[in-house]
Parts: sequence; C-alpha cells; structure tokens
Amino acid sequence: MLADHRSLKSLVPLLEPVIGKPVALVKCIRAFGAAEQPLAVILNPDKHELKQPGAVVAWLKVIGEELKDNQHLVPTFRCTSSTALSEVNGFLKKYSSRRVALAYASPVLGDAQLKALAATPNVQFHFDLSGMTAAQRALLPSTKRVSIRDYFNKLDRNSDYDGVELFTDRHKTFKPSWAGFGDYASIGSAFSATGGPPSAVAIHAIYKEPKSGDVWIEHFVSDDTVKDVGSIQGKFVQAAKKLTAAAKSRPKQFGNNFALDEFALYASSNHFPGLPKNKELQISHHVCLMLDVLSGAV
Repeated sequence: MLADHRSLKSLVPLLEPVIGKPVALVKCIRAFGAAEQPLAVILNPDKHELKQPGAVVAWLKVIGEELKDNQHLVPTFRCTSSTALSEVNGFLKKYSSRRVALAYASPVLGDAQLKALAATPNVQFHFDLSGMTAAQRALLPSTKRVSIRDYFNKLDRNSDYDGVELFTDRHKTFKPSWAGFGDYASIGSAFSATGGPPSAVAIHAIYKEPKSGDVWIEHFVSDDTVKDVGSIQGKFVQAAKKLTAAAKSRPKQFGNNFALDEFALYASSNHFPGLPKNKELQISHHVCLMLDVLSGAV
C-alpha cells in the first residue's frame, strides 16, 4: 500500500497483533514511519501466541524500542469487559507525551470514566469496536470518534458463498457524527489460528454498486468445491479467473489497483501464489477500493 500511487491520507490501519515474534510487525512499523504514515497498534494483545502475559512482556519490549523513534506509530489500548480504569490510566501515563488511541470492545467503564477519557487531550482516536451503547458513544468527542464494524457475513465453508450481497453504506453516513469509519475487510473480526486445505477456494471482492453508491461484496468461488476433487492450485486459478473477468467488464465498479492486476496475472499464467497471498490481495483490493470510493475515483 505504501508504494501505491493513491493518496493514503484517509487511511489509518488499526492492527491487533497475535504473533509472538514481531519481525513482520516491526518491518511494517518501520515502513509506515519512513513514509510518515500513521499506524495504530494495540499494545495489550490477548489472543493466540500473545495470550499469556509473559509473551506480551517480551513482545512489548521489542515494540517499545520501535516506539522511541517513530512518532507516526499510534499506541492503542484495547478496553474490554475486564479492563479497569487504573489500567487505562497507566497506559495514558506511560505515553503521556505522544498521541495515542483507545479502542472499546464492550467496555465496563462508567459514564464518568468515559467522560474523563474523552477529555484526555493526547487521545487522537476513540475506536468504537463493538458493544457500546448509544449513550456511551455520545460521551466520546465526534471529532475523534471512529466507528469500526464487521460487515463481512462469514460462513463455515468457502463453498457456501455465492453471488453478491451488501457490504456497507458507511462511507455515506458516518459524517458528521463520526471522524471516520472502518471494517474488518473480507476476513471478519473473529480470529482463528487453525485451518486446513479448503474444499473450495473463494475470493471476496468489494465493488461500488452504481445505482445506490453503496459498497457491495461479490464472492468468486472455484468451480471445484469438493475436497478430493481437483487441486488447491487449480481451484485458486478458477476463482481468480472469475474475479478478473468481472473486474475487467465492470471497471467503474471494481476500480483499478495492483491487487486486481496480480490476480489477473495469476489467472492468465495459471499460477498459484499460495493461500496467504490470496488473502493478502483481497485485503489490498479492499483498502484500495474504499480509498477510491472516499476520494471519488470510483
């Protein structure tokens, strides 16, 4: 994304780490710092390899070094149903000399506590993840309040996906009550560390519906949907060819970006780059399309 031609002024990624060794994350942090682009990272992760406090301490020691010389990194604290105000205040005290962010996921903080956090001047963003009441949201300043929702209808199997469905109209409705909005792209908010060879390969790609201007998502699923029929490589190419055909026939809806170009290259060459690359390109297209929608390019 940093090497892409489009403006990233509307983009602030919010990352929730799950991997104990932060090699890739450090590379990402440094790249965003060099490009002078903001990057929000949750510094109290609690999933997968970072579920144990000891693992978080070791992880945070490395990330802390990156914080020292990178003012574009936005330390973020995630407030959950078990978060005490003292923990939040400890975080704010530790990073009192720089801009930070708070992310709320079903917080148990009272109104007076939320008001105090809302008045903290160095909090740049208040990310509303889920579980806040309308009254709680109203306590947060609209100039710093960001709505993040999971709009992806996640199904059990790739073969269950079919056709198109509405993704969001948030780009048309977030102003003036919110400073920004976000989503979980085509992966959803639920985290799973397990996985195996899929019976089908799916590519989920958003597009701008021309009549309403809303963002819809189309599911491109391989023709082969039985586990022992065909190969993963062949199934990926089948799905990529479907996406490429749709994007080329409807460029004003899908836009043009490097992710679609790569999908087209793999489709034409019958090349399989691996399932992680498939997911990466889906997210890349998602970010590009949303930025194009916001800028009016699509």
